[in-house]
Amino acid sequence: MRTARIALAALMLSCMLWSCRHTPPPAPPPAPAPAPQAAAPAPKQNLFVLLPEPDGKASGISITNQAGSQTITQPYQEVRVESATVAPAAPVAVNQAEVQRLFGTLLSDLPEAEVAFTLHFGENSDALDAESQAAVANVVKAIQDRHSTAISLIGHTDTTGTPQANFTLGLRRAQTVATILQRQGVEAGNLFVESHGDADLLVKTGRNVNERLNRRVEVIVR
Repeated sequence: MRTARIALAALMLSCMLWSCRHTPPPAPPPAPAPAPQAAAPAPKQNLFVLLPEPDGKASGISITNQAGSQTITQPYQEVRVESATVAPAAPVAVNQAEVQRLFGTLLSDLPEAEVAFTLHFGENSDALDAESQAAVANVVKAIQDRHSTAISLIGHTDTTGTPQANFTLGLRRAQTVATILQRQGVEAGNLFVESHGDADLLVKTGRNVNERLNRRVEVIVR
């Protein structure tokens, strides 16, 4: 019996060793599935949109590259340009909602458009005429409403007198307006005074022409 038990144990040990030596290796993990290819990105384009002028005046822009040119003259039209080697596309209409979606953040960050006033003077005088004296209140209100710290005062003259004398007269006119505004509470440091004399005529004339519309100060409130 003892011999039989020893033989049986040896047989079982032999079977266990054979099983360990011949256990097949585990199957390799399956290869990962290839990642889906992303769709090709749409080609980038430059987009130009003409917006209306705040004062309603007509305006336009031209878009030109080496391949061609397009002009926009109507507000809320757009032109797309694919690249420098592709001609700009023809203008098409774009609605205001789309403009707001594309450029709303940028437009909201833009400063308020400047507003301009024109004040007139008597012949060879640095005193405002009666109509312009009454208009000063509108200038002051615009400055206050906008909390403006940049007001340009540009003096002009007609062509009576010499260019040198007219430059001086234009400067006196601008300084007159500056003084009036300061008396209304506008800080002197916010006023920028200059003169164009007779070099920038609103109404084009020859020399020695008395023209009221050229005797002016342009006030630009930013």
